[in-house]
Amino acid sequence: MKVLTTLTMAILICFSINLFASEKNGKNSSEEPGVVFGTIEGKVTDSNGEGLIGVNVFLQNTTIGSATLENGEFTIEKIPIGEYRVVATMVGFETGKVEVMVKPNELTVVEFKLRPAFYETGTVVVTGTTTQYLYEESPVKTEVVPRKLIEQSKSSNLAEALGLQTGVRVENDCQNCNFTQVRLLGFDGIYSQILIDSDPVVSSLAGVYALEQFPQEMIGQLEIVKGGGSALYGAGAIAGTINIISQKPQLNRTKVSYNGRSLDGELENKVGLMSELVSDDGKTGAFLFGSTRNRNPYDRNGDGYSELGKLNDESIGFNWFYKPTLNTNLNVSMHRIHEERRGGNDFDSPQHEADIAEWLDHLRWGGKVKWEQSFSNLFDYSMFYSFSKVERDSYYGGLSDEDGDGIFSQEERVAALDFYGFAENITQMFGGRTNLTIGNQKFTAGFEYYNDKLEDNSVKDARYHIDETYTNFGAYLQDDISLMDNHLNLILGARIDKHSELESAVFSPRASMKYELSEGLDLRASFSTGFKAPQTFDEDLHIESLGGDQRVVRNTDGLKEESSRSFSGGLEYQNFIGDVAVLFGVTGFFTTLDDAFSTEPLGEENGLVLWQRINTSGAEVKGVEFDMGIKPIQELEIRAGFTYKTSKYDETQEIFDGQFSDKFLRTPDDYGFIRVSYDPSDRVNVFSSMRYTGKMVVPNESVELVLEPEDTFFEFDLGFSYKVPAFDYFGGKLTFGIQNIFDSYQEDLGVGVDRDPAYLYGPQLPRRVYFGFSTEF
Repeated sequence: MKVLTTLTMAILICFSINLFASEKNGKNSSEEPGVVFGTIEGKVTDSNGEGLIGVNVFLQNTTIGSATLENGEFTIEKIPIGEYRVVATMVGFETGKVEVMVKPNELTVVEFKLRPAFYETGTVVVTGTTTQYLYEESPVKTEVVPRKLIEQSKSSNLAEALGLQTGVRVENDCQNCNFTQVRLLGFDGIYSQILIDSDPVVSSLAGVYALEQFPQEMIGQLEIVKGGGSALYGAGAIAGTINIISQKPQLNRTKVSYNGRSLDGELENKVGLMSELVSDDGKTGAFLFGSTRNRNPYDRNGDGYSELGKLNDESIGFNWFYKPTLNTNLNVSMHRIHEERRGGNDFDSPQHEADIAEWLDHLRWGGKVKWEQSFSNLFDYSMFYSFSKVERDSYYGGLSDEDGDGIFSQEERVAALDFYGFAENITQMFGGRTNLTIGNQKFTAGFEYYNDKLEDNSVKDARYHIDETYTNFGAYLQDDISLMDNHLNLILGARIDKHSELESAVFSPRASMKYELSEGLDLRASFSTGFKAPQTFDEDLHIESLGGDQRVVRNTDGLKEESSRSFSGGLEYQNFIGDVAVLFGVTGFFTTLDDAFSTEPLGEENGLVLWQRINTSGAEVKGVEFDMGIKPIQELEIRAGFTYKTSKYDETQEIFDGQFSDKFLRTPDDYGFIRVSYDPSDRVNVFSSMRYTGKMVVPNESVELVLEPEDTFFEFDLGFSYKVPAFDYFGGKLTFGIQNIFDSYQEDLGVGVDRDPAYLYGPQLPRRVYFGFSTEF
């Protein structure tokens, strides 16, 4: 807490100094006497000459900008004199750029005519470099899930917003509680970092169910960087990072929505609220969101045990900014998420009276304070503090019929109470970062201190309780070099991390390269190293219930860190042929793991099924990705991606007694997607997608066999949205459709109390019909 107090005081001092300076002069620094300004105004239209509303027009490498009005016109006032690049960006349109000279007390007029392009085009990304780059210009390859795609695909949370991107796959790993994880390039979820506004505050306990807990109302866009080509994030991001860019206030509006889904008659309801307000002078603004969701349990095979559990959640949060001066910004954000979920059977009884129950009650608080100051277009710095606190009450277990007579004794009923547990995880992080531009080089340097205190009493045997505090101090330096008239970008960087579980600090060099061979044709390559410290991971805090017993995973004594080396390289063409936007890319990737983690069974003891995490000799993941896209007309966009890879240990691993495999479990060698969006009119949108999942190796603990089912899966979605004319004043919109139309789903699900709830593969959700209504004012 001393660290928190010190950092908070430092941020408040910086804020107070600038506020005092502003008040002393009696006005914003942008209005100081003697400073001369100019004005830029103009208009942005589409290829048909129609004005575009909501286009973001800004001066590159500054915080100065504006948005277009209904007729496409914009005005940017009080611009210090000098040369600037004016940039006009809007999701789904090419980016417009023009060089201008702003002269004293003069009006500069610029006009943009933007052709339709892919949804990602025109978005601004920050994950690879911390500095703002247009998506198509970023030297670190970044996948983007824009807000428009999240809404069209009717995603209700983070888990559902992922999956229509190349190399990204979300899976359900438990029939009882529906623990989900996201795989990048085939790696387990522990190899990826989930960030909130670039901070890794999704801790091990929070990460167990986080993908379903973060509501779509919170998300402005998602940025995915696969591999570790950037030195800015922890060395544990071996497979990559998923950065949740939270929504920020831009306009004055409020949106209320209702969405319902039916799974064979079992209903899921969700109500969402988003509201944003910006002051007339643009100096302050706030974005607020809230949502509530409930889902009834779903039993697919009629055995009385759920495949999707009962769920109730609610969330609320805000994101507020204040700009005391033209070149300073204070940002404060906070959210609260409460979720209760339960899977198993006998939902009308208390958890301890069911044959199987996995029940979790989560309360999460999270937030951030960040101060930013720019002294010029060449130098800026920022300081931040972020935190999360997760409290979890749990029940993993059930009544155990020791003698098999179907009658439970008083002792058995009392023993069932032992499965109640509690966990608490407090994560704090603070740091600073600075950017300095010298000629054609932009240097980024920074540090981070991470403190993760974890207490977990979810296992009934106190010998397996966890009470640990993990810390990590990381420092990094990165050089973003532009050469050959910006045709070549090199990013050279390194970070050093000292983790509390390691005796020595770890040095991790990283490098990325982007070379523009010709207009729209880019060659990319990256190299990175990383490590995973031997600590508690999110999957260790998910306690599976097996026939009334608890499955527990713990690290073996003397477990060493896992180290990695990753390479990737590829070609990408993204340009226009005539007025048709086209995209094609191919990327190869190769990662080696030394002392790779794996798990092995230890046997049963006192109602516990024990596994331990061990080091193996090593492993490797290699493969190739293909990206394709075309936008022949403004109203139609088609995108597709396909991944083929292999993930193997250097030596065959014994999964069960006499059962061996050298493959990574639960990850297919091939998977992909296609999505199509069509706007036949200004009021109608048709969205369709297909996800393909190939075969995989899956262990089934209930029969102690390693199986390789022959099933492959194709999920088809089709949805419509319609802007209702009678509700134009309120922005009324109706949505309806079917997800997983042909009900492509696993057929050999486990049955009854003795099923292995982790024997799951294929699509995350079965067929569901959805419908909704939203209004905006």
